[in-house]
Amino acid sequence: MRMRFSLSSAGPDGLAARRLAPALLIPALSAAAGTVAGQLGLAPAVTIVTVNAVLATLVLIVLFGATVGALGRREGPRADALATARAERDRAAAVLRAMDAGVLVCDPQERVIEANPRWYELVARPAPAVLGQAPPYPWEVPDRPGEYLLQPDGTRVPVLATRAVVPGYGTVGTYLDFTDRKKAEDTLAEHAAVLERGNTELREANRRLEGAATFKNDLMSLVSHEMSQPLSSSASLAELLADSWDQLPEETRLDLTVKIHRNTRRLVGMVNDMLLLFHLDSGTVTARRTPVPVSEVVDTVAASLPTGVEITRQLSPAADALVDRNHLEQILTNLLTNAVAYGEPPIEVVARLDGKTVLIMVTDHGSGIPDEIREYLFDRAVRPKATGTGSGKGRGLGLFIARHLAEVNGGAIWYEVGKPHGARLVVRLDAP
Repeated sequence: MRMRFSLSSAGPDGLAARRLAPALLIPALSAAAGTVAGQLGLAPAVTIVTVNAVLATLVLIVLFGATVGALGRREGPRADALATARAERDRAAAVLRAMDAGVLVCDPQERVIEANPRWYELVARPAPAVLGQAPPYPWEVPDRPGEYLLQPDGTRVPVLATRAVVPGYGTVGTYLDFTDRKKAEDTLAEHAAVLERGNTELREANRRLEGAATFKNDLMSLVSHEMSQPLSSSASLAELLADSWDQLPEETRLDLTVKIHRNTRRLVGMVNDMLLLFHLDSGTVTARRTPVPVSEVVDTVAASLPTGVEITRQLSPAADALVDRNHLEQILTNLLTNAVAYGEPPIEVVARLDGKTVLIMVTDHGSGIPDEIREYLFDRAVRPKATGTGSGKGRGLGLFIARHLAEVNGGAIWYEVGKPHGARLVVRLDAP
């Protein structure tokens, strides 16, 4: 195989040929020097050796110069790139030094390899105590990572931390000192809490004022409407008896006396309700709970109802309730009075055990409670429209008082629709 070199070639072979060309001229120049020496009468061998040495030296100088030139031409872009890289590195270092945020650079194994001066200030540590550190870092707060930096003296510096992953190189984290903003936020939160407490107190005061206004309205209703009628009636009847006692027949005197007695009992009930409202409003009602046979209380309350009212009873002998006896009498009086006033007969009272509780159900067979007032049935001064044989007269406080007395005794009261129609009020109390 024959190798060919071309001096004009741009590839590696052309470069080698151009660099070896001066060496290839040595034999021709040596031969020419020998001919000239022969003509001049010089010794050919000595002349050739001397010429060859000089030519070889010149060739080496030319080759070195060419090599250096080639290397210079080849290393020029690389030197420029290195200079640019160094300038960029210096610029980046200057930016890091000037940054107000701390910067921490870690390798892929999360060892610290670089940090800026602000970082050393934030952690209050010198570079030797930071560089080369691997997790767990001594400046991290275990329970609040990324929120605080821990200094050697235990000071916690609040920071806003961000972390970016640079694939193949590691991570870069920035930490902005949040101390002043944190103080401002804490101060603002404290002021907000103070304002919220003030708003809560205002709402509570408004609620108490609304309750007081409602309570005043209830009392005014009792005094001006409910109490005035029986008082006026009793006063008139008593005056008639006093002025005409001798002229009145015995039956008339007895009838007037019964009416006065009935009005008096009604007034006593109103006063008792008013006093109870005072206690409920102030939260001073307490219960002295003892085992009470429900059947005995039902019989007592039924006997106090108006003449002609019939009560059907289904009372379990074992149905004893853990309750204040006076409170239970008040609850059942209010429920039965409500059934008589707003319902229709027959009126049923059922009492039975239900696990560890006693259920007492008062049911009438009227049209029931209208849908629009069921939600407010046990609120103050709610008076359903009379739909049955009762008069529908009342103070509108009976169910409100019954609910509170049931709750004071650890129980509850609610409404159910009677079957096939009517209203059913259910009281649940603890069994002994």
